[in-house]
Amino acid sequence: MVSDNSKSDSNLNKAGDKLNLEENLIKYKNITLTIIEIVNAEKYEKLGEIFQQRQLILDDINKNNYLKEELKKFYVKYGIENLEQVLASEMKVRKSDLLKKIKQNEKRHVGMAGYNKLSAKAVFLSREI
Repeated sequence: MVSDNSKSDSNLNKAGDKLNLEENLIKYKNITLTIIEIVNAEKYEKLGEIFQQRQLILDDINKNNYLKEELKKFYVKYGIENLEQVLASEMKVRKSDLLKKIKQNEKRHVGMAGYNKLSAKAVFLSREI
């Protein structure tokens, strides 16, 4: 009888683990959707905390040593792979846009510095005359 109880406990643990895995992947998906929204809204200051939450979920999944097949099943079921691709694409686009803005600001800064030097020389020359 003891072996029957341990068998049922084992099955419960596996079922509980599967539920826990599924819950974690649902949370992971929701957090990934939130990250995509934040990136689209360009509110980057919130990303650190959200990525940290997502990493905690990944750490929890990793420590439980789930089978690769179980992970893949839920990964596909919830479309997480597609979300990861969308997120990577959005982040590349935003990074590219930010780099363009930074370069434009650098050009403006150089132009303004040159103008300021020129106007300082003009004031200096006007005083000597």
